[in-house]
Amino acid sequence: MRARRPGFSLIEALVVLAISGMALAIVFSIGLKAGDAGFGLGRKAMSAADLDVAVSDFRAVVRSIALRPERAFLAGVDKPVVGAARRFEGEVVMERATQCAPAGWAGTLVLAVEPRGDEQILTCTAGERTATLFATRKRDAALSYSVNGRDWSDSYTNAPPDGFGEGLLRSARVFVRFSGGAGMDVIEAASSGLPDNWARPVDDF
Repeated sequence: MRARRPGFSLIEALVVLAISGMALAIVFSIGLKAGDAGFGLGRKAMSAADLDVAVSDFRAVVRSIALRPERAFLAGVDKPVVGAARRFEGEVVMERATQCAPAGWAGTLVLAVEPRGDEQILTCTAGERTATLFATRKRDAALSYSVNGRDWSDSYTNAPPDGFGEGLLRSARVFVRFSGGAGMDVIEAASSGLPDNWARPVDDF
């Protein structure tokens, strides 16, 4: 009688290989899914961070608007702030550097809602620099304005109706809102601040 040789038979080896292959397939499948989930979370975190930066920059721009009271305009010198549903234009002195403009005097800055493919984007332009703040698929994304924080309009200007007029030189304020849906409903106020910011010496008149 022949003694049995120790080791695996061909069938046993094939069974072991099949089981090992299935185990590896399960492990790799779980690993790939975990990797995809990790990348997905990373992309969401980066998108959230980008949105936070855009919101912060939008607010900094609005707060930096040189908003002059209607009664304090000097004809031929002062330029009014003009706002519409898809465009806002005004002179700004940036309180801090943003992707729109460096800190300090930035001259005329424009916020514009423009179509780009199947998206609507909000851009800011100062001088030769243009940056994209928000991108949204909301077709009716727009800017709106309020002087009291309750009643909103798709237009605004601080231009005096009849040029320089008489009356108290009171400070002014306007709320600027960008409605872009899904976390893009952002409101910030621009104001003329203290009279020192817009009052002129007697010699200027």
